[in-house]
Amino acid sequence: MHWRGRRGNGSVKAFDYVVVGAGSSGCILAARLSEDPANSVLLLEAGPAQENFAMRAPALFYVLQRTRYDWAYRTEPQGAVDARRMFLPAGRVVGGSSSINASLYVRGHKSDYDGWRASGNPGWGWEDVLPYFRKSQRQARGASEFHGADGLIRVSDQDGIAPSTAAFAKSAATLFGIPFVKDFNGGDSTGAGYFQVTCERGRRSSAATFIREARARPNLTVRTGAFVTGIEFGSSRATGVRLRVKGGEETVKAGREVILAAGAIGSPRLLMLSGIGPAPHLREVGIDTKLDLAGVGQNLRDHIGYPVSYEATANSAPHYSLPASLRWIFNYMISGGGGPLGRSYMEGCAFVRTSPGLERPDLQFHFAPWSSLEPNMDEKRQLKRGCGFTLFPTLLYPQSVGEIRLSSSDPMAPPHIDPRYFSCDADLRALMEGARLARQVAETEPLSACALREVAPGAAVQSDDALASDVRRRANSIFHPVGTCKMGVDAGAVVDPELRVRGVDGLRIADASIMPSIPGGNTNAPTMMVAEKAADLILGKAL
Repeated sequence: MHWRGRRGNGSVKAFDYVVVGAGSSGCILAARLSEDPANSVLLLEAGPAQENFAMRAPALFYVLQRTRYDWAYRTEPQGAVDARRMFLPAGRVVGGSSSINASLYVRGHKSDYDGWRASGNPGWGWEDVLPYFRKSQRQARGASEFHGADGLIRVSDQDGIAPSTAAFAKSAATLFGIPFVKDFNGGDSTGAGYFQVTCERGRRSSAATFIREARARPNLTVRTGAFVTGIEFGSSRATGVRLRVKGGEETVKAGREVILAAGAIGSPRLLMLSGIGPAPHLREVGIDTKLDLAGVGQNLRDHIGYPVSYEATANSAPHYSLPASLRWIFNYMISGGGGPLGRSYMEGCAFVRTSPGLERPDLQFHFAPWSSLEPNMDEKRQLKRGCGFTLFPTLLYPQSVGEIRLSSSDPMAPPHIDPRYFSCDADLRALMEGARLARQVAETEPLSACALREVAPGAAVQSDDALASDVRRRANSIFHPVGTCKMGVDAGAVVDPELRVRGVDGLRIADASIMPSIPGGNTNAPTMMVAEKAADLILGKAL
C-alpha cells in the first residue's frame, strides 16, 4: 500500500478524514467521503485486504472464522449459560463482517427505527432511514418504494432453495397464521419465506465493493495491517490517531474529523484506550481520564438463538459428506457461483409474534437445510454427515444487557466482553418457548414429511428443567453485538443524533455501536445504513 494525501510537518501524515476500521460501515463511509475530490480520506484496517475463495462463496462463511480474517473474540464466562466463554467472530479484513458473515439482508421492523427517533434521535425514524437503506442497495428485483437498484451492495434471491426450506416456510405460515412473504424489508417483517442475500449469481457482495470501486481515487488512501492504538487530542479536539504497523508506530493527523467504524467491540475499546469512558474503570486499568463518559462500553445488546436439529429425508436437503463438498467446490468454480456453495447456510426465515397483542414480531426463525454444529459454536466443529435441517429460534429483543471493558491499558490485550446472556431470566424462558415452537413447526406438514428424527435437543429433553439445561448448554450468539456507544440525549448516550462524541470536537462514531436498541433482525444491513447516513451528516447533506 502507498500513502497519499496531505503531509504535515516531518514524518506525520495528514488527511482531512481518518476512518478507523474498513468494515461494513467504514468502507462505505470512506468511499462516500472521497466522492468529493477536495476531501483527502485515509481508511485504516488492522486486517488484510485480499479476498479469497471462501469469501466469494457465501456458504463457506464458517471456514473464515478463527482465521486471520477474524478477530475471534471470546466473551467472559457467562454464568447463566453454564459459565461458557462464547465465541464472537468479527471481520478483520477489508469489508469487515460483511466479508465473513452469512450474507443475510434484513432490516428489521419499522418500529425499531421509530423507537430510535422517539428516544431523542430526530432523523432516525423509519421514513428517515429508508432512503439510506435504498442508497447502498442494488436490488436484483429492481427499484421500488422500499428498494434501490443503483447502489453497490448486490441483494438477490437465492437460487436452488432446498425442498426442506420451502416446506419450512409453508409449515411456519400454517402454524402461526402468518403470510408467506417475498420481502421482509418493507417495514413490517411479519411472515415466513426465504432470505434475500448480499450476493449476485452466487458470489458474495460485501462492503469491500465500495473500496474496490473507489480505489483509483487519488484522494483516498487505504492502509491495511494498521492497528490503531489510540486517538490523538489537542485540547478538546481529536486531531489524529496512533497506529502500529509492520516496522513500528506512526501517527496520522485528521484536519477535520476522526471517525470510528471499528464496531460494537472495537469502537468503545478504542475510546477507553484513549481516555474516554467511565472514569472509575479507566483508573482501574491505569489510563488517565480525558473525558468521563459513563456510557462508553455500556448497553451491549446481542441476539441469541438455539438450534433445533433434525435428520432429514434424502433429497429434502443437501447430503453433506467430504466427497460431496469436493464436488460442490468443483461445480462452484466451473459454474462461477452455482450449487450449494453459492447459497447462504441460512435459507428460510420467519418473523412471528409469540403473543397476539404484540406490536411487532419478537421471535425470528432462521432455517438451514443442514445439520447444526453440536453442541455449540464455542469451539470449531464440523457439520454432521448426511441430510439434515435446523431451525434456530432467535430472540429479537432480549432484555439482558451487557458491557465492554478493557482488560488492561495494553492496546494489544483483548477486551473483556460480557453480554450477560440470560441475566434476565425472561430471556431464557422466551428462548425455551422458541424451542417448543420450533418443534411444532417441524411437526407441521409439509416439513414433518422431511423429518426423520429429532437429533437435538432430542426426544429425551422434554421437561422444563431438561430443556432449560439444554438451552444453557447449546444456545449461541448469532453475532449481532450493538449499542456500546449509543446515540441519544440521555446521560448514558455516547454520541448525539449526528453521531458526534459528546464533549469532544472532531470525533464521530459510525457503526453498530451507536444503535440505541437492537434492531429486530440481522444487523448488517442496518450497519450499512448507518454509514450512508453518517456520510451525509458529515458532509452536511443529510436528508
